Amino acid sequence: MKVKFSGSLLRFVNYERTVDIDAETLGDVLRHLHDDYPKLRPVLWDAEGSLAPVHRLVANDELVTEPDLATPLGEADHVPFLTAIAGG
Repeated sequence: MKVKFSGSLLRFVNYERTVDIDAETLGDVLRHLHDDYPKLRPVLWDAEGSLAPVHRLVANDELVTEPDLATPLGEADHVPFLTAIAGG
């Protein structure tokens, strides 16, 4: 499966826009990212281990507001991470 990064998150994944991950569930994807990209940990996760609210997770073109770690994913799926931008 493809995990996609853009914007400010790129520097935490060695500027790789797309990362291939062998995972069966959304939880597997998050565990791989947590283990394989230590610089990403304090950026994507808060102190309680939840995804930081400033980032948005999208699975197959649908915004994931409350991640269900058991959500099945396959090889053809894609999971982009987006950073929410506030402005005034």
